[in-house]
Amino acid sequence: MIKATMIVRPQRAEVLCQRLLAAGWIEELEAVECRGYGRQKGHLEQYEGAEYAIDFLPKVKVTGCLPDERLAELVDLVCSTCRTGRIGDGKIFITPVERPLEF
Repeated sequence: MIKATMIVRPQRAEVLCQRLLAAGWIEELEAVECRGYGRQKGHLEQYEGAEYAIDFLPKVKVTGCLPDERLAELVDLVCSTCRTGRIGDGKIFITPVERPLEF
């Protein structure tokens, strides 16, 4: 079993969660709003006539566990759902899970 953590644009997070659950091999998801900094480098905003830089941009971190053999399908699904071709589309982190414990 693997744990997949996907950090994506907020505009694509809801669609991604719906498609992951509809696929049927992820039963539970966690989605958390977060902020990140990377190659996207933020942007400038104006407030009361003064410009200031926004370095940390809003993202959504989606986490779920799935069988090892579904990894390629997961990557294809996430890329087809979230890829816009611009810097900052997101990242996928894969972590092996030995034995999930339920309580």
